[in-house]
Amino acid sequence: MTLPGAGGAGAAAGGTIAVPDPADREDLRTLLRRLLRLDEAAVVRLTSGDDGRMRVWSRTPFGALVVRGVGGSCPGGDVVCGADHLLTELDLLPRGDTGGLLDPGMPLTSSWQGLLPPADGFQAVEDVPAQVLLDLTESGRGAARENAGPAGLPPSLLDQEALTVRADSDNPVGVDMRTVFSMVMCGFVPERAGRAPEGEPVRVSERGAWLRLDARYGTAYRRTDALTLEPR
Repeated sequence: MTLPGAGGAGAAAGGTIAVPDPADREDLRTLLRRLLRLDEAAVVRLTSGDDGRMRVWSRTPFGALVVRGVGGSCPGGDVVCGADHLLTELDLLPRGDTGGLLDPGMPLTSSWQGLLPPADGFQAVEDVPAQVLLDLTESGRGAARENAGPAGLPPSLLDQEALTVRADSDNPVGVDMRTVFSMVMCGFVPERAGRAPEGEPVRVSERGAWLRLDARYGTAYRRTDALTLEPR
């Protein structure tokens, strides 16, 4: 399987990921740690944009696709690697390193299933207070502690429509707990001691069957039909 993009993940052989800014490296490190906390076998896909920034994609165990932008570039413009390997590479960089060159390791192309969501064409539906997502996550955690079994969280909890936007129209948009959990547990919503900054928004957008949530530090995508991913 060859991934779409400039050469696909196979082009990674012999190349390096470059994250020269220490602040971007810290952002990447934070995201990787959170992903690994959710799934110790997490895989990330890095894609380079025309703006000099990479998009770091991953699928959470809840089923949502998440992405965060960091300054940098990756071999071939598209590479898939293990989150644990990339975190180790970051931790091995010498103090004061200015290049931020990271070995992506063995390409894990076959570990990435499906294509990425559309890059544009989303229509904003509504901004919701970020605190709402934090409160939903806290209540969801309580329900999870009471209902989690040997197989993990029950699908009925994850599939529950936790939030409805445009509720007073003929086309309401529902946001499930899979997406809410993914946004908050990946650290995309700024918070301190469970409280978001006053007036902090999370934007809900849609394009066809795609749902998109944008917070300050990242974005989550979910399909609202039976399919999980669609071609561009």
